[in-house]
Amino acid sequence: MLRLLPTLLLVSCAAEVAPRADAGDPRVMPVGAVAALDGSYSEGDELTFVWSVEPAEGAVLHDAESPFATLTAEAPGLYTLSLEVCDAAGRCDVAETWARVDDPASAARLTGWGIDRFAGAESGAGALGGVKDDEEDLCKRCREAAKGTSSQWVSFCNTLPKTTSDERSVRGSCQSINLKSSQERDNWCFGKFCD
Repeated sequence: MLRLLPTLLLVSCAAEVAPRADAGDPRVMPVGAVAALDGSYSEGDELTFVWSVEPAEGAVLHDAESPFATLTAEAPGLYTLSLEVCDAAGRCDVAETWARVDDPASAARLTGWGIDRFAGAESGAGALGGVKDDEEDLCKRCREAAKGTSSQWVSFCNTLPKTTSDERSVRGSCQSINLKSSQERDNWCFGKFCD
């Protein structure tokens, strides 16, 4: 009986772990592109998956009840992608990421960038990461990320260019304040992108 007790406790504790959703990295893509969404890094047992996109107009989700959904971009804009995962016990978690869809004029510039500026294939992205034409949009996205969790902040930082003409990388500067308060991150956003 004493030998069974640790095993029973381990099984009992493992069953109490709530699910954790992971919607993957943000992406930038041209109108007409299809992006693979990957929720397979979500954690939990016997998970169900439900993807959604806001606003619903301008983008279409396929296989929205699969960890590997796809997003088809039909109109330019900034789209919020949400992934809800639930386990057999009915416990759920939601994670968000975003997709910025540029008009065809922006997409024509994609060939002018090196491969190191592209988001990784493991994130399901197929377009440039870090190219920001609209400073106002960048200010808004940065300030929104500043309010989020540390992992959401790091995801935002990873969309920034690795190097700039400054003496220090914008991405490195962004990542260095990951553990700061939301207010300090917001102040950083304001100083970098919102002036």
